[in-house]
Amino acid sequence: MALKWGVLGAGSVAQRRAMPAIKKAKDAELHALLSRDAARAQRLATEHSARMPYTTVDELLSDAALDAIYVSTPVYLHCEQVIKAAERGFHVLCDKPMAMNTEECQRMIDACQANDVHLQICFLFRFHSCFQQIKNWVADGRLGQIVQGRVPFLKPFPVPQGAWRGNPDQGGGGSLMDLGSHGVDLLRYILGEVREVSSFCNSVVHGYDVEETGMIMMRFENGAQGFVDTSFAAAGCDLVIEIYGTDGWVWVYNDDGWKVKLSVNGEVQIIESPFEDLYQSQFEHFAQCVTEGEQPIVTGIDGLRTNAILAAAYESDRTGQAVSCSTEDANG
Repeated sequence: MALKWGVLGAGSVAQRRAMPAIKKAKDAELHALLSRDAARAQRLATEHSARMPYTTVDELLSDAALDAIYVSTPVYLHCEQVIKAAERGFHVLCDKPMAMNTEECQRMIDACQANDVHLQICFLFRFHSCFQQIKNWVADGRLGQIVQGRVPFLKPFPVPQGAWRGNPDQGGGGSLMDLGSHGVDLLRYILGEVREVSSFCNSVVHGYDVEETGMIMMRFENGAQGFVDTSFAAAGCDLVIEIYGTDGWVWVYNDDGWKVKLSVNGEVQIIESPFEDLYQSQFEHFAQCVTEGEQPIVTGIDGLRTNAILAAAYESDRTGQAVSCSTEDANG
């Protein structure tokens, strides 16, 4: 059975990536979308073959034909909209970062559990086969004991005047919150839980009200160290991830497409990594979780943990001190 999707927030990412992916995905159907402008909503519905265009959240969430909601709105709206969708009985896929803070994350998780609906967070990198392979190599000890990992996410990304991404009360932060959430989640996915973080943030190029450039240094519970560096101002970076162990290392980098460079005991190989539509993979996986009970690759708890690590990073930048964010602290 195909899940009928409603898209809350038909912005640029939803238009370019999510809605085309729903159309391609197995067991998925784009049934409805939301845009506050009626003419734009109708145009997008026609363009993306959505049956129902809506202009308000309540109208869309009143559509009983829907099965699932993709929340792709600014971060400050996530909590309220996810809870509303759950209370209407809809399964929810929420964009990253999950919410403004961990308290909102917990409310979202509780609402979905109370209403027996499925919740996932849009951490796309987990769905790429090369990262799943690297996770298996690390788990199997192929690289030896892991010493360090790094995810750089540096690109020119101007924030227009008045945009929600430049408002800390609407986006929760700048490049760390927006881009860094991907990197934090990916390293946590591959290396395990984070115990402590330090961070540096600034905005010296454009002078945004949020950090345009930031770095999180993480100490993992298994002793490994990790770095996530982000920027809205840098010219770019072709490295995607680096993992270093006592017996080997692996890079993923962009060279007219992603390539994986693996070195184990001094022997180096380069593996081509063909393009994968991660949005399509995500929507197909979501349907399998809902209809067949498959174990989710990403959960609400994963979203909450990333928010907790980001919150610790911002506290570290404010105080100049390392900040604990272990699961033991979170649990009591």
